Amino acid sequence: MSFLKRLVGRSSGTGMDATSSTPPTPAEPPHSLRQHFAVSERLEGKFTVYSVAPMEFGGASAAGDYDPNTVAITELSPAQAATKAVLYVLPGGFVNPIKQRNWDFIAQLADAGVRVDIPLYGLLPEHNHAEAIPLIRRCYERLVTEHGAENITIIGDSAGGGLALSALANGKTTQSPAHLILNAPWLDMDLANPRIPDFELKDPILNPVQLRRQGALWAGDIPTEDPRVSPLHLTADQIQAAFGDSEVTVYCGDRDISLPDAEEWASRIKKRGITANLNVARGEQHMYHLGKTRAGRAARKQIIEIAAT
Repeated sequence: MSFLKRLVGRSSGTGMDATSSTPPTPAEPPHSLRQHFAVSERLEGKFTVYSVAPMEFGGASAAGDYDPNTVAITELSPAQAATKAVLYVLPGGFVNPIKQRNWDFIAQLADAGVRVDIPLYGLLPEHNHAEAIPLIRRCYERLVTEHGAENITIIGDSAGGGLALSALANGKTTQSPAHLILNAPWLDMDLANPRIPDFELKDPILNPVQLRRQGALWAGDIPTEDPRVSPLHLTADQIQAAFGDSEVTVYCGDRDISLPDAEEWASRIKKRGITANLNVARGEQHMYHLGKTRAGRAARKQIIEIAAT
C-alpha cells in the first residue's frame, strides 16, 4: 500500500467539532509526512506557518560523482521545490486547530507537486479577526513574491473560507490568485439567510446557535455584519478588486447550513463577470471533500488538479 493510501486511510471522516468550547491541541505534522515531503515552519509575528513541499535537492547529481568543485547536495527551499503554491486557510469554527485529516489533505496536495503554506492563525477565545486578517494577507503576499499570483491557489475550508475572502478583500489591493477554492465557506457570522432553518433540520454537524456565538466573539469590537468578518457583505467593488482575475470554485453538500450563503455568493460574483463554479453534492454533509465518500474523493481529486495545473 502506498504512503498516501496509508495516510488517507487514517482520515477521521467528515465530522467537524465546530461547537467545541475547548479546542484540542493542534495536530503536529505526522512523522510520515516529514519522511516523504519537505516540511518547514516559520513565524509570522507570533503565529506558526508551515510549508509542505515536494522534497527536491540541488547540487551534485549523484553521491558517487565526487568533484571538489561541485556544490554539495542540498534540499531546495519550498519556493524552489515547486512552481505552484497553495495557501490553505484552515477550518474549525475559529475554535478548533488543525487536525489529522487536514494534514492528510495537505499531503495529497504536496504529492501532486504543489507547495502548501498553512498559517496557524490564533483561535478563540484569546484571538480574533484583528490578528488573523493581516496574518493571512502576509502569507499570501509572500507566496505572490515567491511564485507569482498566476501560480497560486487559495483553499479556504469552512471558517477558513470566509477568513480568506475577508483577508484578501480588506486592505491594500493585491493581485488576485489564479484560483480560489471555497469548501462550505462560512460567509456570514450571523447566519441570517432565511433559508438556513430549512437546512438546519438536515445538517447533522453544525449548530447555528453556537456558531453565532463564536461569530460574535470572532468579530470582537466590530459588528458581525462587517465584511472584515462576514465577507457575504463585501461590496461589489471590493469583490472585483480582490477576485476579479480569479477563477472561483465552491464545494458544498446539500445537508449543510453553509449552502444557502454559498449559493448567494456564487451568484453575486457571477454578476460581476467573475468565473464561478458551484458544486453541490447531493446527500453530503459539511466538509465532505475531506471524507471517504465517493463524492468526497471526487471533490478532492478536482481540487488537487486545479491547484496543480
